[in-house]
Formats: sequence, structure tokens, C-alpha cells
Amino acid sequence: MKTKGFLYATSWIEHFRRVSPRRRRGYLRKFSRYFTRISQYLEHTRIFRETNALARFIELHNPAVVLIDNKLVNNVQHINALIIPESLIRLRHHARLMLVADNLANYFRIVLRDRPKIFREELKRFEK
Repeated sequence: MKTKGFLYATSWIEHFRRVSPRRRRGYLRKFSRYFTRISQYLEHTRIFRETNALARFIELHNPAVVLIDNKLVNNVQHINALIIPESLIRLRHHARLMLVADNLANYFRIVLRDRPKIFREELKRFEK
């Protein structure tokens, strides 16, 4: 994952909460359009609604490193992998991965809230 291509493809990404309210709609539209450029560097892209499903997915794929949101650390501590909470990320490419994950979560949270009819369609388009 440590590639210049990934860093270049994600150079425009900001944390969603740091985007001004006036720019948020455009930012989400841009994220939706440009995600295909980012996804070529990602092995898996999944959106989970339940933490149990997330833990099963992680156990199934047996990764060496798990970058995870601070709120979810307790749910995956039993997994036999190096678990790095979001607050302890120091490497630039790991930080960008977390930004992608946070933006995906925010995108789907907003789609589910504002446009629930297209949620499944968007989920199929994003997941791989």
C-alpha cells in the first residue's frame, strides 16, 4: 500500500468534518466520482452496519495490520493481528487510508439518511 500512486490519488481527500458546510455536498459528489481511482489501490471495500460482521470479515481475511476507528477497538481486540487505533496512526499512507474509511462511512451515512432508495445501488457500486 505504500505507493506514490495511492498518495497522489488521495491527495485531495480531507476529513469530512473539516470541510465547510457550504462545500460538503460538492465534496461528497467529488468523493463519489473519484472513488474509482482510489479503489484500484484497495484490496477490499466493505461497509458494515454491525460490528460483529466487521469482526468476522477481519477474522476471515486474517490481515497483518488492522487500522481501526477508536470507537471500534474494543470490538476487535480478540483478533490475532496488529491493531492500530486511529489516534495512534503515524504513517502518512495509514492516515490516508483512515481518511478514505472515514469518508466512506460519512458518505454512506448521509446517503442512508437523505436518499435511502439508492443506498443499495451505491453499496454495490462501491464495494469490492
